[in-house]
Amino acid sequence: MTAPSDTTRPRLLALDWLRGIAVLVMVECHVFNALLAPAYRDSRWFAVFNWLNGFVAPAFLLVSGAVLGMNLQSRWDKGTGKLWRRVGQVFIVAYLLHLPTPLLWQFFGPRGPHLIELWTKQDILQCVAGSLALILALVPVTRKPAIHRVVCLVLGILMATSAGLVDVWAQPSTLPHPLLNYLWPAGVGKFPLIPWAGFPLIGAWLGPAIFSEKSTSRQALRAAMAGAAFVIASRFMTGTQSYDAPFVFDRMGWILLALGTCCWLRQPVRGTKWILQFGQLSLWSYTVHLVIVYGSCASFGLDALKPRFSPFVATLGLGVVLFITALVVRWRAKSLQRQAEIRKMPA
Repeated sequence: MTAPSDTTRPRLLALDWLRGIAVLVMVECHVFNALLAPAYRDSRWFAVFNWLNGFVAPAFLLVSGAVLGMNLQSRWDKGTGKLWRRVGQVFIVAYLLHLPTPLLWQFFGPRGPHLIELWTKQDILQCVAGSLALILALVPVTRKPAIHRVVCLVLGILMATSAGLVDVWAQPSTLPHPLLNYLWPAGVGKFPLIPWAGFPLIGAWLGPAIFSEKSTSRQALRAAMAGAAFVIASRFMTGTQSYDAPFVFDRMGWILLALGTCCWLRQPVRGTKWILQFGQLSLWSYTVHLVIVYGSCASFGLDALKPRFSPFVATLGLGVVLFITALVVRWRAKSLQRQAEIRKMPA
Protein backbone atom coordinates (compact mmCIF):
# COMPACT_ATOMS: atom_id res chain seq x y z
CA MET A 1 0.00 0.00 0.00
CA THR A 2 2.83 2.25 -0.74
CA ALA A 3 1.90 5.21 -2.87
CA PRO A 4 4.20 5.99 -5.78
CA SER A 5 7.24 7.88 -4.55
CA ASP A 6 9.82 10.09 -6.11
CA THR A 7 13.24 8.94 -4.87
CA THR A 8 14.76 12.40 -5.38
CA ARG A 9 12.61 13.93 -2.64
CA PRO A 10 13.50 13.61 1.05
CA ARG A 11 11.11 11.32 2.86
CA LEU A 12 8.57 12.76 5.24
CA LEU A 13 9.09 10.74 8.39
CA ALA A 14 5.70 11.75 9.81
CA LEU A 15 3.90 9.88 7.03
CA ASP A 16 6.26 6.90 7.33
CA TRP A 17 5.71 6.72 11.08
CA LEU A 18 1.94 6.93 10.73
CA ARG A 19 1.93 4.21 8.08
CA GLY A 20 4.36 2.03 10.05
CA ILE A 21 2.18 2.16 13.16
CA ALA A 22 -0.83 1.35 10.99
CA VAL A 23 0.99 -1.73 9.63
CA LEU A 24 1.68 -2.84 13.20
CA VAL A 25 -2.01 -2.58 14.11
CA MET A 26 -3.01 -4.28 10.85
CA VAL A 27 -0.80 -7.30 11.54
CA GLU A 28 -2.33 -7.59 15.01
CA CYS A 29 -5.80 -7.45 13.49
CA HIS A 30 -5.14 -10.17 10.91
CA VAL A 31 -3.29 -12.51 13.29
CA PHE A 32 -5.93 -12.28 16.01
CA ASN A 33 -8.76 -12.73 13.50
CA ALA A 34 -7.01 -15.82 12.12
CA LEU A 35 -5.95 -17.49 15.39
CA LEU A 36 -8.15 -16.33 18.25
CA ALA A 37 -10.89 -18.69 19.42
CA PRO A 38 -14.50 -17.37 19.18
CA ALA A 39 -14.95 -17.64 22.97
CA TYR A 40 -12.58 -14.69 23.49
CA ARG A 41 -14.12 -12.38 20.89
CA ASP A 42 -16.84 -11.07 23.20
CA SER A 43 -14.37 -9.72 25.75
CA ARG A 44 -13.93 -6.02 26.38
CA TRP A 45 -10.26 -5.96 25.34
CA PHE A 46 -11.14 -7.47 21.97
CA ALA A 47 -13.77 -4.76 21.43
CA VAL A 48 -11.07 -2.12 22.08
CA PHE A 49 -8.81 -3.82 19.53
CA ASN A 50 -11.63 -3.86 16.99
CA TRP A 51 -12.17 -0.13 17.48
CA LEU A 52 -8.47 0.55 16.98
CA ASN A 53 -8.35 -1.73 13.92
CA GLY A 54 -10.99 0.46 12.28
CA PHE A 55 -8.40 3.20 11.75
CA VAL A 56 -5.94 1.07 9.75
CA ALA A 57 -7.52 1.18 6.27
CA PRO A 58 -8.38 4.92 6.45
CA ALA A 59 -4.80 5.69 7.53
CA PHE A 60 -3.29 3.80 4.60
CA LEU A 61 -5.65 5.40 2.11
CA LEU A 62 -5.12 8.91 3.46
CA VAL A 63 -1.31 8.58 3.45
CA SER A 64 -1.30 7.05 -0.05
CA GLY A 65 -3.26 9.99 -1.41
CA ALA A 66 -1.11 12.52 0.45
CA VAL A 67 2.14 11.03 -0.86
CA LEU A 68 0.85 10.91 -4.43
CA GLY A 69 -0.42 14.48 -4.15
CA MET A 70 3.00 15.73 -3.06
CA ASN A 71 4.77 13.70 -5.73
CA LEU A 72 2.57 15.28 -8.38
CA GLN A 73 3.37 18.78 -7.17
CA SER A 74 7.12 18.13 -7.44
CA ARG A 75 7.00 16.41 -10.84
CA TRP A 76 3.97 17.99 -12.51
CA ASP A 77 5.84 18.77 -15.73
CA LYS A 78 7.71 15.44 -15.85
CA GLY A 79 4.74 13.26 -16.79
CA THR A 80 2.94 10.55 -14.84
CA GLY A 81 4.26 7.44 -16.61
CA LYS A 82 6.37 6.30 -13.66
CA LEU A 83 3.49 6.85 -11.26
CA TRP A 84 1.09 4.87 -13.48
CA ARG A 85 3.56 1.95 -13.47
CA ARG A 86 3.58 1.96 -9.68
CA VAL A 87 -0.20 1.96 -9.56
CA GLY A 88 -0.21 -0.94 -12.04
CA GLN A 89 2.11 -2.88 -9.74
CA VAL A 90 -0.32 -2.40 -6.86
CA PHE A 91 -3.18 -3.71 -9.03
CA ILE A 92 -1.16 -6.82 -9.99
CA VAL A 93 -0.14 -7.57 -6.40
CA ALA A 94 -3.74 -7.02 -5.26
CA TYR A 95 -5.22 -9.68 -7.52
CA LEU A 96 -2.33 -12.15 -7.27
CA LEU A 97 -2.34 -11.91 -3.49
CA HIS A 98 -6.07 -12.50 -3.21
CA LEU A 99 -6.30 -15.71 -5.15
CA PRO A 100 -8.25 -17.58 -2.46
CA THR A 101 -6.74 -21.07 -2.78
CA PRO A 102 -3.49 -22.79 -3.77
CA LEU A 103 -5.61 -25.51 -5.39
CA LEU A 104 -6.31 -23.61 -8.59
CA TRP A 105 -8.25 -26.45 -10.23
CA GLN A 106 -11.06 -25.75 -7.74
CA PHE A 107 -11.94 -22.70 -9.87
CA PHE A 108 -13.35 -25.15 -12.42
CA GLY A 109 -15.35 -27.17 -9.89
CA PRO A 110 -18.62 -26.54 -8.02
CA ARG A 111 -16.93 -23.93 -5.80
CA GLY A 112 -15.70 -22.00 -8.84
CA PRO A 113 -18.25 -19.13 -8.77
CA HIS A 114 -17.66 -18.53 -5.06
CA LEU A 115 -13.88 -18.57 -5.48
CA ILE A 116 -14.08 -16.09 -8.36
CA GLU A 117 -16.21 -13.85 -6.16
CA LEU A 118 -13.54 -14.00 -3.44
CA TRP A 119 -10.77 -13.33 -5.94
CA THR A 120 -12.42 -10.28 -7.49
CA LYS A 121 -13.70 -8.72 -4.27
CA GLN A 122 -12.81 -5.09 -3.59
CA ASP A 123 -10.17 -5.28 -0.89
CA ILE A 124 -7.90 -2.56 0.45
CA LEU A 125 -5.18 -2.90 -2.22
CA GLN A 126 -7.71 -2.70 -5.03
CA CYS A 127 -9.16 0.39 -3.36
CA VAL A 128 -5.71 1.98 -3.03
CA ALA A 129 -4.87 1.29 -6.68
CA GLY A 130 -8.28 2.43 -7.95
CA SER A 131 -8.17 5.63 -5.91
CA LEU A 132 -4.64 6.52 -7.00
CA ALA A 133 -5.55 5.77 -10.62
CA LEU A 134 -8.44 8.23 -10.30
CA ILE A 135 -6.11 10.91 -8.90
CA LEU A 136 -3.70 10.40 -11.79
CA ALA A 137 -6.51 10.40 -14.36
CA LEU A 138 -7.45 13.92 -13.20
CA VAL A 139 -4.01 15.32 -14.07
CA PRO A 140 -4.51 15.84 -17.84
CA VAL A 141 -8.03 17.15 -17.21
CA THR A 142 -7.09 19.79 -14.63
CA ARG A 143 -3.70 20.78 -16.19
CA LYS A 144 -2.58 22.88 -13.20
CA PRO A 145 -1.49 21.60 -9.75
CA ALA A 146 -3.66 24.06 -7.83
CA ILE A 147 -6.78 23.14 -9.83
CA HIS A 148 -5.95 19.44 -9.47
CA ARG A 149 -5.79 19.71 -5.68
CA VAL A 150 -9.13 21.50 -5.47
CA VAL A 151 -10.83 19.01 -7.81
CA CYS A 152 -9.47 16.12 -5.71
CA LEU A 153 -10.85 17.77 -2.56
CA VAL A 154 -14.31 18.34 -4.06
CA LEU A 155 -14.49 14.84 -5.55
CA GLY A 156 -13.26 13.33 -2.28
CA ILE A 157 -15.98 15.08 -0.27
CA LEU A 158 -18.54 13.97 -2.87
CA MET A 159 -17.45 10.34 -2.60
CA ALA A 160 -17.33 10.46 1.18
CA THR A 161 -20.95 11.65 1.36
CA SER A 162 -22.58 9.60 -1.41
CA ALA A 163 -22.78 6.07 0.01
CA GLY A 164 -26.54 6.31 0.55
CA LEU A 165 -27.24 7.51 -2.99
CA VAL A 166 -25.02 4.84 -4.52
CA ASP A 167 -26.77 2.18 -2.45
CA VAL A 168 -30.11 3.13 -4.01
CA TRP A 169 -28.60 2.86 -7.50
CA ALA A 170 -26.57 -0.30 -6.89
CA GLN A 171 -29.27 -2.51 -5.35
CA PRO A 172 -31.03 -3.19 -8.69
CA SER A 173 -27.86 -2.82 -10.80
CA THR A 174 -27.06 -5.58 -13.30
CA LEU A 175 -23.37 -4.72 -13.63
CA PRO A 176 -21.01 -7.71 -13.21
CA HIS A 177 -19.90 -7.98 -9.59
CA PRO A 178 -16.16 -7.48 -10.34
CA LEU A 179 -17.08 -4.02 -11.72
CA LEU A 180 -19.84 -3.22 -9.27
CA ASN A 181 -17.46 -4.00 -6.38
CA TYR A 182 -15.50 -0.86 -7.22
CA LEU A 183 -18.54 1.32 -6.52
CA TRP A 184 -20.57 -0.59 -3.97
CA PRO A 185 -19.88 -3.58 -1.65
CA ALA A 186 -21.49 -6.26 -3.81
CA GLY A 187 -21.09 -9.79 -2.45
CA VAL A 188 -17.96 -10.01 -0.29
CA GLY A 189 -16.40 -6.65 -1.23
CA LYS A 190 -15.45 -4.43 1.71
CA PHE A 191 -13.71 -1.36 0.28
CA PRO A 192 -15.66 0.17 -2.62
CA LEU A 193 -14.40 3.47 -3.96
CA ILE A 194 -17.52 5.11 -2.56
CA PRO A 195 -16.93 6.14 0.18
CA TRP A 196 -13.36 4.85 0.73
CA ALA A 197 -11.78 6.82 -2.14
CA GLY A 198 -12.68 9.93 -0.17
CA PHE A 199 -9.65 9.33 2.07
CA PRO A 200 -6.93 9.39 -0.65
CA LEU A 201 -8.68 12.07 -2.72
CA ILE A 202 -8.90 14.44 0.23
CA GLY A 203 -5.39 13.32 1.19
CA ALA A 204 -4.11 14.48 -2.22
CA TRP A 205 -5.16 17.99 -1.17
CA LEU A 206 -4.13 17.71 2.49
CA GLY A 207 -0.61 16.39 1.84
CA PRO A 208 0.66 19.47 -0.04
CA ALA A 209 -1.38 21.77 2.21
CA ILE A 210 0.18 20.43 5.41
CA PHE A 211 3.74 19.71 4.30
CA SER A 212 4.27 22.82 2.22
CA GLU A 213 5.33 24.22 5.59
CA LYS A 214 8.95 23.45 6.52
CA SER A 215 8.45 24.10 10.22
CA THR A 216 7.58 20.99 12.23
CA SER A 217 5.38 22.97 14.60
CA ARG A 218 3.40 24.46 11.70
CA GLN A 219 3.01 21.05 10.04
CA ALA A 220 1.72 19.61 13.31
CA LEU A 221 -0.59 22.59 13.83
CA ARG A 222 -2.06 22.34 10.33
CA ALA A 223 -2.66 18.59 10.70
CA ALA A 224 -4.26 19.08 14.13
CA MET A 225 -6.49 21.94 12.94
CA ALA A 226 -7.63 19.92 9.91
CA GLY A 227 -8.28 16.92 12.15
CA ALA A 228 -10.35 18.93 14.59
CA ALA A 229 -12.37 20.42 11.72
CA PHE A 230 -13.19 16.96 10.32
CA VAL A 231 -14.16 15.56 13.74
CA ILE A 232 -16.43 18.53 14.47
CA ALA A 233 -17.99 18.33 10.99
CA SER A 234 -18.77 14.62 11.53
CA ARG A 235 -20.88 15.49 14.59
CA PHE A 236 -23.30 17.46 12.39
CA MET A 237 -23.72 14.70 9.80
CA THR A 238 -26.16 11.83 9.55
CA GLY A 239 -25.71 8.64 7.55
CA THR A 240 -27.82 5.77 6.29
CA GLN A 241 -24.92 3.32 5.72
CA SER A 242 -22.22 1.88 7.96
CA TYR A 243 -19.50 3.74 6.06
CA ASP A 244 -21.33 6.96 5.32
CA ALA A 245 -20.16 10.56 5.76
CA PRO A 246 -20.03 10.61 9.60
CA PHE A 247 -17.73 7.56 9.58
CA VAL A 248 -15.40 8.97 6.92
CA PHE A 249 -15.11 12.44 8.45
CA ASP A 250 -14.66 11.13 12.01
CA ARG A 251 -11.94 8.66 10.97
CA MET A 252 -10.29 11.32 8.81
CA GLY A 253 -10.20 13.71 11.75
CA TRP A 254 -8.65 11.33 14.26
CA ILE A 255 -6.04 10.13 11.76
CA LEU A 256 -5.03 13.74 11.06
CA LEU A 257 -4.68 14.34 14.79
CA ALA A 258 -2.43 11.28 14.95
CA LEU A 259 -0.46 12.65 11.98
CA GLY A 260 0.04 15.89 13.87
CA THR A 261 1.65 13.88 16.68
CA CYS A 262 3.80 11.92 14.22
CA CYS A 263 5.17 15.21 12.87
CA TRP A 264 7.30 15.42 16.03
CA LEU A 265 8.83 11.95 15.57
CA ARG A 266 12.33 11.83 14.15
CA GLN A 267 14.73 9.00 13.30
CA PRO A 268 13.91 5.91 15.36
CA VAL A 269 15.69 5.03 18.55
CA ARG A 270 17.33 1.64 18.83
CA GLY A 271 14.82 -1.19 18.54
CA THR A 272 12.11 0.75 16.69
CA LYS A 273 13.65 1.11 13.24
CA TRP A 274 11.64 -1.86 11.98
CA ILE A 275 8.38 0.05 12.58
CA LEU A 276 9.61 2.92 10.41
CA GLN A 277 10.69 0.42 7.74
CA PHE A 278 7.19 -1.05 7.80
CA GLY A 279 5.91 2.39 6.84
CA GLN A 280 8.56 3.03 4.20
CA LEU A 281 7.95 -0.35 2.54
CA SER A 282 4.31 -0.78 3.40
CA LEU A 283 3.42 -2.77 0.27
CA TRP A 284 6.10 -5.30 1.17
CA SER A 285 4.95 -5.35 4.80
CA TYR A 286 1.37 -5.90 3.75
CA THR A 287 2.19 -8.66 1.26
CA VAL A 288 4.58 -10.63 3.46
CA HIS A 289 2.43 -10.73 6.56
CA LEU A 290 -0.72 -11.50 4.58
CA VAL A 291 0.95 -14.50 2.91
CA ILE A 292 2.02 -15.78 6.34
CA VAL A 293 -1.41 -15.31 7.92
CA TYR A 294 -3.82 -16.14 5.09
CA GLY A 295 -1.65 -17.96 2.57
CA SER A 296 -1.37 -17.32 -1.15
CA CYS A 297 -2.04 -18.98 -4.49
CA ALA A 298 0.92 -21.27 -3.70
CA SER A 299 0.64 -21.86 0.06
CA PHE A 300 -1.64 -22.13 3.07
CA GLY A 301 -1.51 -19.67 5.96
CA LEU A 302 -1.91 -19.66 9.73
CA ASP A 303 -5.67 -19.32 9.39
CA ALA A 304 -5.74 -22.93 8.11
CA LEU A 305 -4.84 -24.13 11.63
CA LYS A 306 -7.70 -25.67 13.57
CA PRO A 307 -8.94 -25.30 16.25
CA ARG A 308 -8.53 -21.65 17.22
CA PHE A 309 -6.42 -20.69 20.21
CA SER A 310 -6.19 -18.67 23.42
CA PRO A 311 -4.99 -15.03 23.56
CA PHE A 312 -1.57 -16.23 24.78
CA VAL A 313 -1.04 -18.46 21.74
CA ALA A 314 -2.41 -15.76 19.41
CA THR A 315 0.05 -13.25 20.90
CA LEU A 316 2.92 -15.69 20.32
CA GLY A 317 1.73 -16.03 16.72
CA LEU A 318 1.69 -12.24 16.41
CA GLY A 319 5.30 -12.08 17.57
CA VAL A 320 6.37 -14.71 15.04
CA VAL A 321 4.58 -12.97 12.16
CA LEU A 322 6.06 -9.59 13.08
CA PHE A 323 9.55 -11.07 13.36
CA ILE A 324 9.46 -12.81 9.97
CA THR A 325 7.88 -9.78 8.28
CA ALA A 326 10.49 -7.45 9.80
CA LEU A 327 13.32 -9.70 8.55
CA VAL A 328 12.00 -9.69 4.98
CA VAL A 329 11.32 -5.93 5.01
CA ARG A 330 14.79 -5.24 6.41
CA TRP A 331 16.36 -7.37 3.67
CA ARG A 332 14.38 -5.43 1.04
CA ALA A 333 15.38 -2.08 2.57
CA LYS A 334 19.07 -3.01 2.45
CA SER A 335 18.68 -4.23 -1.13
CA LEU A 336 17.18 -0.90 -2.18
CA GLN A 337 19.93 0.96 -0.34
CA ARG A 338 22.63 -0.98 -2.19
CA GLN A 339 20.94 -0.29 -5.52
CA ALA A 340 20.81 3.44 -4.72
CA GLU A 341 24.52 3.45 -3.81
CA ILE A 342 25.41 1.69 -7.07
CA ARG A 343 23.48 4.28 -9.10
CA LYS A 344 25.44 7.05 -7.38
CA MET A 345 28.81 5.52 -8.24
CA PRO A 346 30.75 7.20 -11.10
CA ALA A 347 30.76 5.33 -14.41
